[in-house]
Parts: sequence; structure tokens; C-alpha cells
Amino acid sequence: MNKKILSLTLVLCLLFVCSGCFFNSKSDGKSSLSTLTEDDKSSYKDIVSGKEAKNEYYSPLDIKVGYNCLTTDEQRQCYTALADSVNEISVEETEGGIYKCKMVTLDNVVLTQSEIRLVIAAYKMDNPLAFWITDNFGYSNTNGYTALQLYSYESPKSLEAMEKKLMKKINAIVKSAKSNLDEFGRELYAHNRIIDTAKYAKDVKVTEDDYLAFTPYGALVNGSAVCEGYAKSFQYLLSRLGIECCTITGKGNKELHMWNAVKIDGLWYYVDCSWDDSKNYSRYDYFNITENQLTTNHTISGLYSDLTSDEICGSNGNKAANFNIFLPDCYDTSQNYYVKSCPHVTDIYDEYNEEFTNAVYEAANNGAEYFHFYIDPLYLDYNNAVDLMFNTGDYLFFRYVDNVIQMAPNYFIDKDNIFIVKKENLSVVTVKLSYY
Repeated sequence: MNKKILSLTLVLCLLFVCSGCFFNSKSDGKSSLSTLTEDDKSSYKDIVSGKEAKNEYYSPLDIKVGYNCLTTDEQRQCYTALADSVNEISVEETEGGIYKCKMVTLDNVVLTQSEIRLVIAAYKMDNPLAFWITDNFGYSNTNGYTALQLYSYESPKSLEAMEKKLMKKINAIVKSAKSNLDEFGRELYAHNRIIDTAKYAKDVKVTEDDYLAFTPYGALVNGSAVCEGYAKSFQYLLSRLGIECCTITGKGNKELHMWNAVKIDGLWYYVDCSWDDSKNYSRYDYFNITENQLTTNHTISGLYSDLTSDEICGSNGNKAANFNIFLPDCYDTSQNYYVKSCPHVTDIYDEYNEEFTNAVYEAANNGAEYFHFYIDPLYLDYNNAVDLMFNTGDYLFFRYVDNVIQMAPNYFIDKDNIFIVKKENLSVVTVKLSYY
């Protein structure tokens, strides 16, 4: 704005009380007041981002999910100004050990606190690599204008070095994606690279423990992250590989959580990379699942448009709510990992199912520890089929093992040491194999 700000009173807030698997700040979420006198005298430096290398086979997508959910020109104007401000960081450290981003000032625009929260959430959704932005912000919306102050965890000097290191890691992953992969193949590639690179940071509960664990830098450079770091890494890698993806907030097993929604061949699915990074036998249990499958142990936070201003901002001692700004319908199963990649059982008495026999043979030939198969719910009752295959009747699975043994694989399955993991929610059985 043109006029000099002689005294600007900022309301200091916490954007979200929690946006990862645990509380990501020790703040109680309450607002406080701070007065900035005269123009800010800080010296600011532009952050030069690392260069993005392209994969020669796939065209990257701009992430605009958040921006497209904004409903007014004023909100979009604030988003654009915010995008510029977060790349100008003060060289002077504040008393709190963080650094100011260049203040956003909008003449003749008055946004409510709930609108400001929406704009910040939209920007952060669209820019998962903006890892330096803290969850604290200050604002003023009086006298016919809006001012907005964001903060950086890092100084400009350290941030430039960190960005280059992160982009180098991302570029290596993107450039290594093979040619001729369909959308499912690219999605699977990104999913596996993240899980193979990162280890879940079990000891990190809040950002004060390690804020980078909530970011792609933590997941891809440090190799240590919580759910937010996994989800943002996945979103960005898929965008570079030409696939639309967004982050979703909510709870997992009643703890605060973040995961993804991914658009594959025109339909949306939920993916939870951090929960897939647990045990080998469940590496794909949350890969392209439906809302019904997800909500057996996940709760999805409400939409911004369905919440009141008091709920969004917090009032009367209540904390600001986590919210989503976009929730796609996820109901299809055709691109689910197990549906697409594993043998199907449609006839419990068909001991000559060639697809199934060949899959068991391949597992034995490779000495695989786990074997997965899908019981098609259009043809069979899940529990009855499992019982007939392993416990009673014709013990069909063991007949398949006998057939495979006759095919002389590299390793022979020990039928006396077979254990199963039932995954009724997915209509999947995982078999733990032993050999002799």
C-alpha cells in the first residue's frame, strides 16, 4: 500500500492447532496482539529456488487445487500477494528465533480472519515445498485494508542451501521414472520411492521436536518424517509426473493425521503413504482405497464451506478447527493396488485357476515372504471363501501349493508353516510363506 503504516496492530494466530500426525505446535491456539510501529525496517532477501529438472516422458502439472477453491477476487488477490511475500525473507532473526516474510498489504480489501485462514491453507496446499513457513501468522483487517504477516523457520541464507539440496533429491527421483508408465505406474513409483527413502519419525510429536519432519525436506533429504511430510512429498512428486493430487486432513485411529487424494484415469482415490510404511505385509493397504475403506480407521475433517467462522478461527476458549478445502468423491476400486496387481479368486472350487497358480509359482520362485490375493466380492462371501481355502472343505490354497511344487520353483513352500492375515475391509488375504 502507498501510505506509511505508522502503527499496525496485528492479531497473532496459529493457522492450525494440528496439521500432522500429532500436535504440530505447543501453542494453545489462542490469539494475541502485537503492535508494529512505523514501517518494517528489516532487510529482506529474495529466495532463489532450485531449478526443476523435467522427466522427458511426462509433463508436470501446476498444483491449483487450493487456488481453485477460493470464491472471491479478494481472496485470490491475497493468495497472489502471499505467493510473492513468502519468498522474501528477513535477514534478521526475531526474538522467537524465526524470520519474518515480507508483509502482505492489500488496499481497499478487508478479509475476515476465516478468509485469511482459507487463503493461507489454499496456498500451503498448492505449494508443498514451501517447507519454511511456520503455522503462526499475524493480520490486521481494519481501516479499509488487510495486512498479513507470515514467518519462516529459516534465514534466507540457510533456506537457499536447503532448497537446492531438496530440489536435487527430487530431480533425481523424477528423472529416474521409467518411460511408458501409465498413471497407476507413476503413482506406484512415487509411493515406493517415498517409502523406501523415508522412515517414520516416531519420536516427533510437535514441530518444536523437529519441524522438518512435517515437510518434504524431512522425508526426502533427512529420511525422517511424520504423515505430513509423507503426504506433501507424495503430492509434489506426482505433480512433477503429471498426476493430480492433494492433501487431506483428519484423524487416523483418533490421532491427527494427513494423507492424500489422487486422481487416476479420471477417478479419485485415497492414499496413505505413511501408514503403508509400517510392515512389509501391509505396504499397499492404503493405496487407492475408497472412502468406505478409509473411514474404518480414518476420520475426515470437515469442509471449510461447512464450518462456521467460530469453528474455523476458534472462539470462547476453543481451538481453531482443522479443515479441508477440497474433498473429492472416492468410491471406485478399479485402481486399487490389490485389485489391479494381485490374482483374483472368483470360484472357490477352481483348483486350476491359471492366474492364481502362476502367481503362487512366481512368489515361490522368488522366495517371496508374502503373497496377496483378492477375493472378488461380486462372486464370493469373503469369510466363507477364506474358511474353505485354508481351514475346511477342499483346502484350495494348499492344492495350489501342491501344483506349484510340481512345477519345481527355486524355493519349495512349506505347507506346515503358512500363516494368513485377513483384510476383509479390502477383500484381500495376505499369506506369509515359509520355505524348506
